[in-house]
Formats: sequence, C-alpha cells, structure tokens
Amino acid sequence: MASKGRILVVDDDRLVLATVSDGLVQAGYEVVDADNGDEAILKARQMRPEIALLDIRMEGKSGFDVAEYLRDVARIPFMFLSAFADEATIAKVNELGAVAYLVKPLNVDEILPTVEDAFARLRAGQLAPPPAVVPVAAAPVPPLPAAELADPL
Repeated sequence: MASKGRILVVDDDRLVLATVSDGLVQAGYEVVDADNGDEAILKARQMRPEIALLDIRMEGKSGFDVAEYLRDVARIPFMFLSAFADEATIAKVNELGAVAYLVKPLNVDEILPTVEDAFARLRAGQLAPPPAVVPVAAAPVPPLPAAELADPL
C-alpha cells in the first residue's frame, strides 16, 4: 500500500508520541518520530518529511526551535500539537507560520482531519513551504548634528 505522505511527529512524552505515530501509520502515513528537538532536526534533514507535527514544550530545543529550523532551513510546513493555549503561545505559533494548532488532549481521530487537510492542501499547491525569514540588518543611525548635542539650557 502506498503511503499517504511522510510526516515527522515530535513529542517528548513517549506515550503521546507512540499513540499519535501509531494512529497516523494505521491511517496510511509514513511516520518519522522523534522525542526531542535535536533528534527532530536531524531526522528532518535525513528523512525529508513533507509535513511536521510538533509538540511545543520539550527539554532542550523546543517545538518553536524546531519550527524555526523547518521554516528557515528545511522549508517544511509544520503544525503544533500542544497542551498550551495561552495568548503568548498562540501569538508565537502564528508568528512562526504554523499550518495548524491543535490543543491537547486529543485522540488520533481528532488529529487526522487536520493532517489530511494539510496534506491535501500541500498536494494541491495551496500549502507552500513556509517562507524563510531573513533578518533585516539595522540601518546605521546617523550622528546628531552638533547643534542638537548642545545643552538646551
């Protein structure tokens, strides 16, 4: 049976990782899994998944760190699966350009529609790899004229 696509699943909770990975395999996806950010970056580089599903808070490199690598270097679309839904987290998710944000706890049947939609959009050309963010160099600040440096009093 042909795979529906290759997805990188990253979560430091081994039970969540195994459950999500197994559910995606049962649904026909090829899953590359990692239980930390460093391993996720290495596997993304080696295995070239089409999409990634990332936990946010992990020891070492966070899901945000992995997302920055996927966006800026690997150019792989990503979505988050996290227990956190506070304003700062959601703002960062949006800033990074995530395809989707799923809040735990969820079972695989609740995750599958989002994954399937992301793959369908990717195949239809509606989901381009996220644009790389290029840091903008600060323009040099011109020195103030001597008249403005004088003491106004």
